[in-house]
Amino acid sequence: GYSSAASDVYKRQHLEAVGRTLAGVAPWLALPDDDTEEGKLRKQMREEVLKGLKNAVDPASPDLLNFTKHAQPIVDAAYLVHAFLRAPKALWEPLDEVTKERYIKSFQSLRDRTGAYNNWLLFTGLTESFLLGKGVQYDQFRIRVSKNKVKEWYVGDGWYSDGPSFSMDNYNAYVMHSCLLYTSDAADE
Repeated sequence: GYSSAASDVYKRQHLEAVGRTLAGVAPWLALPDDDTEEGKLRKQMREEVLKGLKNAVDPASPDLLNFTKHAQPIVDAAYLVHAFLRAPKALWEPLDEVTKERYIKSFQSLRDRTGAYNNWLLFTGLTESFLLGKGVQYDQFRIRVSKNKVKEWYVGDGWYSDGPSFSMDNYNAYVMHSCLLYTSDAADE
């Protein structure tokens, strides 16, 4: 079996796997259905993903994901948000109202902790922007801070430092730019 610490890490990895995988495949799942072999596979996978998304926030399901313990879910929930933003008609709109409400509550529950003073700010801004877009209670301050700090961290030529110290890494491509793209300007008004 797992030790207590190892078991704890194990429980946190589920949201990470779901969020990051769906953020990557969301545009593919959003493609229109067709009768090709790939189209049939995509439709089947989308249907299975939707079932999994429902179970992921069902308190009675053994597949319930952890949004409430530790800081790491701040990051991993934002990847799931990213999937919803990239493919709303395929992944968000088909969910039933109870499941949507459970996701909203799960995303709002992330506010009771903070993460690192780096790209993690964008994850909070992205999640709050999603909530703003759904017309539910959101944290305007988290959106503003995330955008303003990242703008301050711009070093030129499309590069951002990852927090106060510059780090030339892949986070610029798949975190900084993509999260900024979906982080709302509406909170600035």
